[in-house]
Amino acid sequence: MRALLRELASPAGLRDPYTIYHEVRAAADAGRPPARVLFRHDDVREALLDRDLRSGRVSAILRPLPPQARAEAALLERTMRDILVFQDGPAHRRLRRLMAGAFTPGTIELAKPAMAAATDRLLDALDRHGVMDVHRGLAHPLPAIVIAALLGVPEADRDAFRSWARDLVMVVGSGTLTPRMARRAAGSVARLRGLVARLADERRADPGPDLLSTMIGAGGDGDRLSFDELAANTLFLMTAGHETAANMLSNGILALLRHPGQRELLTGDLSLLGSATEEMLRYEGPVQIAARVAARDRDVGGMELVAGDPVVLLLGAANRDPDVFGDPGRFDIARSPNPHLAFSHGAHFCLGAALARAEMEVVLPRLFERFPGLRLAEDDVTWQPTLDFRGPERLLVRR
Repeated sequence: MRALLRELASPAGLRDPYTIYHEVRAAADAGRPPARVLFRHDDVREALLDRDLRSGRVSAILRPLPPQARAEAALLERTMRDILVFQDGPAHRRLRRLMAGAFTPGTIELAKPAMAAATDRLLDALDRHGVMDVHRGLAHPLPAIVIAALLGVPEADRDAFRSWARDLVMVVGSGTLTPRMARRAAGSVARLRGLVARLADERRADPGPDLLSTMIGAGGDGDRLSFDELAANTLFLMTAGHETAANMLSNGILALLRHPGQRELLTGDLSLLGSATEEMLRYEGPVQIAARVAARDRDVGGMELVAGDPVVLLLGAANRDPDVFGDPGRFDIARSPNPHLAFSHGAHFCLGAALARAEMEVVLPRLFERFPGLRLAEDDVTWQPTLDFRGPERLLVRR
């Protein structure tokens, strides 16, 4: 497992993980499956549904830190343990119930006009340049603007908020956590808690239609999010709602630019936008890997796991499984059915999936209407150096 993860984290693996996934499948077919790694669609789906495979892996993430650095990161560790995605069982169900009201269809529908206005402002700024970076100039800032506005974070605090969230992403997804990264993230968590404390006091005195007010007031039975839970999951929403959605947008734009026939098909028939969004998620998903820990001895995907064993789920490989997706390496925006696992599955299905889909459906038509001749300005893409999250460092295009 560790050798495979090192290979995926290498420059070649970051550039093209799909060749490695193919090699893993071929080795397994030849009787040499990787240890504690699941990559077939059915096995990954089963594991995501398995309540005896836990997602509480904070200790594993922080394990590379020496004792002194681990002690200095105590606030970071405590905050991570309160985050929804690292919870399981009753604790997870409780947190999800208290947060779900922030992502109703009505909330997302009300957000679309602001989403469209923010997209237009970013496109106006890009329009001043011959060569444009649509990742840094559009896909990356837009979800941060959207989620910060939904949370009710003042504009003056949004850049700092986005930076703090990025520090957490690097801790979770780097695969090579260092004391310096942990110290930086711990400082960001402390500053974030100060901001949330101030905003929470304001919302309790004067609740609004924002997500923070909704989370503060959630729990009609008297159950409420504690301050620690509120702060941790506000940071989580900024992290997941920003980084994942940003990479989803950039990866989708990249796929369309690399497949001009599919782009023309989409711009000529926007009724395909829904299926195109699902295919972009399958073809180049923003989250490639999930990790679980066995809560008890068990068999999963033909592997015997002992309680405490870690297991890696290759979501990106599952989404290219030829037993489920015909010609899986082909980008086909009309593909149906498309049971991809880009948003996970089961209890941990992405809470903000509908918001992320809405962002795709708002951004893509506007981008290609404004710049109908858009094309890549460079052939090679530099990918972000994280295992969990997949997205480009930049995406240069010409009109």
